[in-house]
This record gives sequence, C-alpha cells and structure tokens, in this order.
Amino acid sequence: MTQNEANSPVPDDRRQTGGNEFTNIRRRSVERPPLSRWQKIAKTVGHGIAASVLLAGGTIWTLNQQKPKFVKPLEMLRLPGTVVQATPVNEQIFRVSSVLRRYTKDTDRADRIAAALVREGGKRNLDPALLVGLLIAENAKLDPTARSNVSARGIMQIMPFHAGKWKDCPSTDLVDVDSNICYGTSILAQYIKKSPSLEKALLRYNGCVRGTNTRNCHTYSGKVLRYADKAASQMLSATFSPAE
Repeated sequence: MTQNEANSPVPDDRRQTGGNEFTNIRRRSVERPPLSRWQKIAKTVGHGIAASVLLAGGTIWTLNQQKPKFVKPLEMLRLPGTVVQATPVNEQIFRVSSVLRRYTKDTDRADRIAAALVREGGKRNLDPALLVGLLIAENAKLDPTARSNVSARGIMQIMPFHAGKWKDCPSTDLVDVDSNICYGTSILAQYIKKSPSLEKALLRYNGCVRGTNTRNCHTYSGKVLRYADKAASQMLSATFSPAE
C-alpha cells in the first residue's frame, strides 16, 4: 500500500459495521437494536389486525359472488355439461324434501314444506337451496308453531306485522305452512331487490341492521350460505326416480 493510499479516506459503501468472526465480511446495513418487549407485542398485534382485514375482505367478496348463484332458480341443481333446462317440479320437491327429512321424522311435513318452498321460491326467482339454508338457520326443527323471543312465528320465523302485506298469500295465519312460506319468500325477495348484496339482504331478514338486538348477528349471512351450499350438495346426491 502506498503512502497516498494509506492516507486516503475510506469511501462510505454502506458497510459501517464489522463482519463476524467466521466470515470477516463487512455487513451491508447498519445493525438495528433489538425490539423491546412492547414493540414486539405491537408488531404482533399489527400483523394480526392486517390478517383479520384480509380475511374479512375475502369473506365479503365470497358472499358478494354468491348472489348470482342463489337468486336464479335451480342454478345450483344444474349439472355441468348438461343442457340447461328447468328441472321438473316434482323432482325439485323430491330433492328439497330429501334434505328436510334429515331434520324431521314427519315425512308429510317435509313434503309439504318442500312443495311450498319450490312453489313460492319459483314465483320470486329464489333458488330452493338458498331457501332451505334460510329455513334451517331460522327453524332447524321445522316446527310450524315455533315462536322466538321477539315473537317471530312459524316455519320461516315471520314477524306478525308482515301478515296481510302480500295479498297473494293464502291467509294471515303464520302457523299455516303455506302462508308462512309465502310471506317468508316475499320478504326475502323484497330485501334482495333493495339491498346491495345478498349478505345485506339476509341480515335484514334476520333483523340485524345495527347488530344491537342479537349478539353476533353479523355472522347470520355466512351461516345461511353454508347451510345452502350443504343443502345443494345433498339435493344433487339424492337419487330421483320419475316414478316417485
């Protein structure tokens, strides 16, 4: 090394700290002091919040994507690669009833509910699988006389003030299966029409507007859609014979 080289300043090449004893290579960045206990906690919490936001966003996106599938009658019952055509009514009723019979031993009741769901849902362009999902979320025992702590009544848990609003429904008797399902499908169809998403429509059906009346009611839409997906799979797996 010459005298000039010895006296010349060492350029700043971002290697300000020494290497370790094994490599003797200078490091490229300045060493940072270790995080304190509270800094580590804050960092962990921040990561958790970010993950929750991503998960919530994904859930909302999924729910929004579900809307076209559930508001078109029988969309979920059409098999890939087949000619798109309306499924015969008796087959629809059979498949819906096959799911409902998992929740009640009264086969006549299951058949009557299935017939009403298919009939009233068809009038309002609602998929039977969605209606089954809603029904199970509201009244899994399929009890026509059921009454909630807020006085919602019947198969689809209709509030009394809705009785009589739709003149095409058979009667104002909310214990009557056909009338109750007529009101339930009418209410749901109206909320779907007025809401920005299927998720919001289902929350309105449940009465979860601000989330103050029922604890954790914001999870209601997801529950209904999970039941609906399960019901759709069960409907497709049911073996139907035209003679039935």
